[in-house]
This record gives sequence, structure tokens and C-alpha cells, in this order.
Amino acid sequence: MIEIETFLKGADGGFVPVEDCRTPPPDPDYIEGAVRLSFDGLEIIGVDEWDYVDQLWCYVAEMVKEVQSSGYAETYFPDQPIRLSFRATGSRVEVAAEVGKELKTANVSAVDFLTAIKSAGMSFFRKMSELLPANSYVKARQDLSV
Repeated sequence: MIEIETFLKGADGGFVPVEDCRTPPPDPDYIEGAVRLSFDGLEIIGVDEWDYVDQLWCYVAEMVKEVQSSGYAETYFPDQPIRLSFRATGSRVEVAAEVGKELKTANVSAVDFLTAIKSAGMSFFRKMSELLPANSYVKARQDLSV
């Protein structure tokens, strides 16, 4: 089972599911939060790897487009030396996160993964556009709709 959740970092330092947020983040240019990716209970990234979450989602959206066209995509988190990669192998995708010396990987159905990541990304950008109407995230939304 593929689980993808997005959280915004609250003023108290805790994390709130983005769909539960009712007020805009304090700094629209540096939106702190986290994406939790887990596959069959194995967490690849989570709240420990928090960063500028809207920028991270923009990077992930670009990765989705790239993995579909070339079979491989990678990025680093906006403000941390964490590498995230997607590698297509036939009908599967290997999702990997390198956090320090630790490498976490999962191999999942490409169709299921792409469907889940596109849906989660579009939901995130819809919610962020509600909270911050000036941020439309047009390119990221286009990348996810490919």
C-alpha cells in the first residue's frame, strides 16, 4: 500500500496535515513542512526530513514528468543534503531516499505509484492555492498532469 501525506510545520514546531490547515503559513516564501512517503509500512521520507515543502513538491512534480519520459529522476531537498530518486524498471518504480549514510528504498508498481504521487501532489497544490491564492504553482500542476 502506498501512503503519501503532506504536513505543514506549525508555529509550535509540530506538524499538521495540510488538509487540516485553515490559515496561511506565516512566510509564503519559505513554507516549512514535510512529505511522508511510505510503502507497505516502510517510511522512505517523513517529518524528520522536513524542509520547504512547497519547493519539495515542485521538485517532485518535475521528477514525475522526468521519470515518465526518461525512466530516471532525482533531486535534492531544497535546504538539506537529502537525495530522492525514482527509477523505472519495467512496470515498477524504485523510490529511494539517501539521508546521510542511510539509504531507504522501495520497489512499487509504476502505475500505482504515479497515480498516488500525482493525486497527492495535486491535492497539495490545490490546498496551497486556497491558503495562498498568489501562489498558483502552474508549472508543478502541469508536470503532474502529464
